Amino acid sequence: MERAQRNGYDLLARVNHWVAAVGFMGALGLGLVMAYGGLDREAVGGLMDWHKALGVFVFAFGLWRVGWRILQGFAADHLSTPVWQRRIARGVHIALLAAILLMPLSGILMTVAGSRELQVFGVTLLPSLGEIAWLDALADWMHGTLGLFITGVLALHIIAGLKHLWLRVAREDEPMAQQI
Repeated sequence: MERAQRNGYDLLARVNHWVAAVGFMGALGLGLVMAYGGLDREAVGGLMDWHKALGVFVFAFGLWRVGWRILQGFAADHLSTPVWQRRIARGVHIALLAAILLMPLSGILMTVAGSRELQVFGVTLLPSLGEIAWLDALADWMHGTLGLFITGVLALHIIAGLKHLWLRVAREDEPMAQQI
């Protein structure tokens, strides 16, 4: 496979991005609804299997996604982009890649260190580690804090992506298919 292209990413990199993005945003959206949606315990329980299933998928796929990005590197920055924007963009991308692994990992740890098996739709994926209060509390804090933080980072990423898409379409210097 070829490395990240000078002006963009190859097809596999774009597929990796969108598969991870859809799974991550699905799990994040469900998590936010469960935490802040004012749902009763029964409604939250009904969503939890889907949240966990997406989280396990994101973690497994994220190992591939992050590994591939490390091997391939990032696309070259446009020379016309100000240095401060390049630094913010790189930080946002690194934060999102880290979140792809840390969010599901913290959820998994929260489950198994809280005396619960990791089950998805009745299938046990990991046994309980028993009650490990400090690890459960740390994972719970990490999961909640990262969820809120990464929501802001994700919003920034989406806004920046839409801005760049709009600028490229306005210039008409690249076919639309190269942008998504």
